[in-house]
Amino acid sequence: MASSHTVLMRLVASAYSIAQKAGTIVRRVIAEGDLGIVEKTCATDLQTKADRLAQMSICSSLARKFPKLTIIGEEDLPFEEVDQELIEDGQWEEILQQPCPSQYIAIKEEDLVVWVDPLDGTKEYTEGLLDNVTVLIGIAYEGKAIAGVINQPYYNYQ
Repeated sequence: MASSHTVLMRLVASAYSIAQKAGTIVRRVIAEGDLGIVEKTCATDLQTKADRLAQMSICSSLARKFPKLTIIGEEDLPFEEVDQELIEDGQWEEILQQPCPSQYIAIKEEDLVVWVDPLDGTKEYTEGLLDNVTVLIGIAYEGKAIAGVINQPYYNYQ
């Protein structure tokens, strides 16, 4: 039962599943062949369709499960209704079996901030250097990083 687990452990377990979904989105976009590349600030600061879809997936999935959470995404995207296929509502059960560090047991949802980089290594992604691509979800409390998830969509892909 989710209520028997601390907010932090439920958040990490959810972030793990959500990052896996985002990794699937990143792989799907490149497989479809239309990266939808736009320049953000200059020719080396790019955003792709994978950045946009992965961020929408991560932020919307987290917001549905943790409505009091502060979520900050790297991409400047307008709020819009997200297609249900982008939502991940699962959680990694193995994480829930781990003990929460004692100093974080009483943390409230509204005290946490989640930082999202939906596709770290966008330039490399556009160049096919897929070993360098990651999905990053960081969790902070009182201005300090305390947990996070890194998904490597192309780990051991070759």
